[in-house]
Amino acid sequence: MEIKERILERAGELYFTLGFRSVTMDDIAADLGISKKTIYQHFSDKNELVEAVSIHFLKRHENRQTDCCRAGGNPLEEMIATTRRMRELLTNLNPAIFHDLQKYYPKALQHYLNHKEKYKEVLVENITEGIKQGYYRKEIDPLTMARLRAVSVDMAFDPSVFPTSELPLVEIQLMLIDHFIRGIVTEKGLAAYEEIK
Repeated sequence: MEIKERILERAGELYFTLGFRSVTMDDIAADLGISKKTIYQHFSDKNELVEAVSIHFLKRHENRQTDCCRAGGNPLEEMIATTRRMRELLTNLNPAIFHDLQKYYPKALQHYLNHKEKYKEVLVENITEGIKQGYYRKEIDPLTMARLRAVSVDMAFDPSVFPTSELPLVEIQLMLIDHFIRGIVTEKGLAAYEEIK
């Protein structure tokens, strides 16, 4: 693996586990066993590295989302496959990263906000198709439900709403997606959901 890729991968692991703010360039260099100068040959400063890590992570997430959509047999199976991927992503994710992005790294935050808009578009397509196939209730509005889901994802990262001392982030997200799915499915969809999950 090329050094720039190694820096991105390891910096991402450290940032997502410990938070963007608490990990220094010295920490990353020491962890990788390289000099800080080597990092600066590829990234001009920490802001650029945080932005690059964010882009790298979101691109990987989008690719996995696409894989889930291709692998799923119907819209409900796609949503469940996405939920499984989310569990993998969130298991060691530090909820502080979103606070860090909002407060200190506006460029990286903008990439996340753009990603969220794409996620809503994918959800609208999923819900629209799920209604056509009879898995989701026909009286729901796909855009409204996609917005609700996107907001609930963000809400789980807010410690004033869900203190991390009470439940791990991944458990909160899994409960919220379970609640969301149960709220939009038909009887046919609920039976399929109970069987698949």
